[in-house]
Amino acid sequence: MTDTVCDEDDGASRALEPQAEGPSSVMMKKIVSCISLLSAASPEHLTAENCSEQEEIVKVMTRVIDWLHREIAAQALTITTSDSVDVEDETFVKTSVRKRVSQMFMCWHEVQQKTKPLNRRLWMLWMEMGCSLEVLRCCEVMEKRKESCVRLMMTSPPPWDFPTLATICDKEKQGAYCQELWDATMVKPLDGASSGVECEYAPVLVEVFVHWTTAAMRGYELVFIANVAAPLRKHLHSVSTHDAILRDAWFNYAKHKRSAASTLIDAGGLAVTIIVLSALALSHQSPGVVQYLESLEADTLVKLSSQPFPQVHSPVGIVAMALGLTVLDDTRHSSDVSMHSQPGHASILSQFALLRLVNLPLVAPRLQPRGDATIAEHQTKVHQWARALTLEPSHALLQECSLRMAELCIEEFVSFFQTSLKTRLKLIEAMQSVLPTSLFRRSMSKDHPMPGKPIVQDKSLLLSTGEIVRLIRQFYTGIAPILEALAVGFTVRSFVALSRIEFAREVCASEPANASMQAVTQQLEEALEKTALPPDQIFAPVLHSVAMHSVNVNTSILPETDIASGCQALAVGRVVQRKLRILLFQCAPLVDDALSVVFSVLYNIYEPADTFGHDFIGICLSHLTKFIPRSIVLPHYLQVTLASYPANASPRALIKACGVIFGSFFYSETRFAVATKFDAHGTAESTRLLALWAIRKCFERSTALLVEEEKAMVTEDSAEESTASNETGGMYLAGLVFDLMKIAPADILASIAMEAERLLSHWKHNPRVLRELKRALFTRISQNCEAETRAWFAAWYIEVDRLYPVKSPLATRSMLSRL
Repeated sequence: MTDTVCDEDDGASRALEPQAEGPSSVMMKKIVSCISLLSAASPEHLTAENCSEQEEIVKVMTRVIDWLHREIAAQALTITTSDSVDVEDETFVKTSVRKRVSQMFMCWHEVQQKTKPLNRRLWMLWMEMGCSLEVLRCCEVMEKRKESCVRLMMTSPPPWDFPTLATICDKEKQGAYCQELWDATMVKPLDGASSGVECEYAPVLVEVFVHWTTAAMRGYELVFIANVAAPLRKHLHSVSTHDAILRDAWFNYAKHKRSAASTLIDAGGLAVTIIVLSALALSHQSPGVVQYLESLEADTLVKLSSQPFPQVHSPVGIVAMALGLTVLDDTRHSSDVSMHSQPGHASILSQFALLRLVNLPLVAPRLQPRGDATIAEHQTKVHQWARALTLEPSHALLQECSLRMAELCIEEFVSFFQTSLKTRLKLIEAMQSVLPTSLFRRSMSKDHPMPGKPIVQDKSLLLSTGEIVRLIRQFYTGIAPILEALAVGFTVRSFVALSRIEFAREVCASEPANASMQAVTQQLEEALEKTALPPDQIFAPVLHSVAMHSVNVNTSILPETDIASGCQALAVGRVVQRKLRILLFQCAPLVDDALSVVFSVLYNIYEPADTFGHDFIGICLSHLTKFIPRSIVLPHYLQVTLASYPANASPRALIKACGVIFGSFFYSETRFAVATKFDAHGTAESTRLLALWAIRKCFERSTALLVEEEKAMVTEDSAEESTASNETGGMYLAGLVFDLMKIAPADILASIAMEAERLLSHWKHNPRVLRELKRALFTRISQNCEAETRAWFAAWYIEVDRLYPVKSPLATRSMLSRL
């Protein structure tokens, strides 16, 4: 197939036989020989992934392209000779050779169309050949077919080892591709050409470069730009032989085809234009280029401020990333903000680029477009601009945009670790790797997955523990100083945003990392003390932020594993505790919201959060009952505890919480003398009824647990073996309540006994459970009991045994004899 196409012009082949053997003739013979070898290359050799014949093809192809480059350079020279006949003969020979090259170029295009793509090395040489032929304007054969080299290059398939979405993390491959494409399309074909030729054909080559760059980034444009921007700009500076001409060519292309309106149409092409044009203009400044880039920045800022934090596939995000990276890269080589950026614009765009860079591992775990040292440089610059931005009152809108961007970026970051139990456990594991084990309660979720909901392995979360720690630290050190700077005008929102990533501050565990949160917290507490702003306007959004995130959390996952929310509630709760006087005396309507924050940290896997919650409730019950009635605190405390047991509240924690709750019921100074309202449902009107309600709730939870345990029992033998070796969760809770009955006041003892009988009645048709319940009841009431109460229990148990008999009467009579 190849030979047929390339042997069409036999007359031209005969013309390539020079009459004299001069240096030029020898060179022509070598080139003709090379073209013949290339024309004879089989499609298998051109498309093979790796073969020894390709090395020879590459060498021969390079010789032909070098000859084309010399021909381009020769066009820039004025050749004078006395032998016009020789000149005409030489021109005829060269024209014939160029036609053969054009034919071979077409042959390779047909090979790609009809068989399979070339590899990238041969494809780049083929692209370089096409661009060189376009510059030479020697495409007579293709012009007859109404084709051009550019048309063929645009319609050819990409090489088989082309960068694609599948290689999203291979930044070296993407960077090398862009640099090779730049050399093949923009540099080598124009090397040695006259300025007139460069000006005429550079715009055509720009189209080729943009076409194949955008084709390589399709589907992951923002990541591609992040990966290739720095190496490509560096490469452009290193091969800057045509900067002024190329800058003008790219500027004309940008003006006519890449305006701000093209953001939504072809964001990738616009991003490439920004990267290249800004690099070319860095050493050859142009007022027109500066104006063009500033207009893009202004338009992009408007779009950024009018929508949420752009996701990786957002056209606005792609363009903003290109603009932000050019600003950051330019400042690495200059002390100025940027030759084309206003300070306010530079702050927002560079902030977006930085935040998106550090969040990219959330898209693909191995994405690291920039090294740690470079990220650290970017952070320093962004923090500097953020502080400068807050000092300009005229930049109020930009400050709002900056804060909103930071808030949304934080939500994206935190949400990543709350998508599944798997991601939560990975976060906990990462935190445990850098923090003392004493700061973590035993994670019951690992041993007790949600019933009926098997844990699905999250294939996208491939980060190791060390990588998660690195990601968290890099994210926090990048965003916390920005929020600290913005706290001057947005104290409350900055504090709320920082509290959302309080877990990240714990991971950083360093004085520099603590500084931002400490400074913002101090500003918040100082604002609470001032009378100019009502404190409820500060407390309300802070407290509501915790409640809002608690409502939005994935309810199918154990809430106690949500360490991010636990750390946030702890940070907010500590402020509430320090400013409790203001809350109680000036913000009384917000007390319920404050208690919700406290209850949300109970039994959280993060030990300091759990300890804070229990301690705060203890303070409320012991010192603050005049402001916060027990009827508000105790019921919810009991409900949270019962819901957490046994999955996340251990028996020891259950005993401690129930001791506090029922001790407060039975030994309070008011005891049952003061009637209090409780519960919107009106289930109780006094402390006495509230205590009975609590007993009933405990028995109901015990029943629910026993029902679940019964369902889990496979055989009667396994059930007997389980109960003989250890009390189950439901049985243990029932026994605990039986113990609590002994400390109950005498005037409600009968009512509590009726609640216990209701539990026994529920299981009267299940001899095994009933036997175990009666055994637990008898064991508790027969020990450590006052004589009068013990006598009452003995009479009552005789009646209970009569009403709820079991199959072994001998065992029953034996127990009764011990009363």
